[in-house]
Amino acid sequence: MKLLSNVKIKPRFWEFLPWFSSYTAQAIYPNIYFPKETYEKLCSKNPDLKYVAVLLHEQTHIERQRKLGWVKWGAKYALFPKFRFNEELEAIKVQMSYLKKHNRKFDVEKGARYLSGWLYFRPVSYKTVRRILEKVWKGI
Repeated sequence: MKLLSNVKIKPRFWEFLPWFSSYTAQAIYPNIYFPKETYEKLCSKNPDLKYVAVLLHEQTHIERQRKLGWVKWGAKYALFPKFRFNEELEAIKVQMSYLKKHNRKFDVEKGARYLSGWLYFRPVSYKTVRRILEKVWKGI
């Protein structure tokens, strides 16, 4: 798959920062950063659809950062749990739509654990996130 020039391999030193671990992707306007292994899988001739779905998720963040302004978006994302949760939910909806369109599953339980966990500063309880994600998945 041919990637846009703003999709890059995550710098190795980021692995020492918990929110930039080797397991996550980040959208920091105007770029999207992936762990090296994920980036290479996306560049393959037939990338796994789950990685393409993550790319679409991150592209959603980039577009929303562009519209609001990346400084304002970043400040609101860092400071306001409700904003952070809603931004993630919007990106997850895009990810879910892509997966469902290609007859793939979205792991609601895993998504709820991540989104209600330390990585996102626990913006909403696990039970609430799971209920919301299940409703969104069924509605797509």
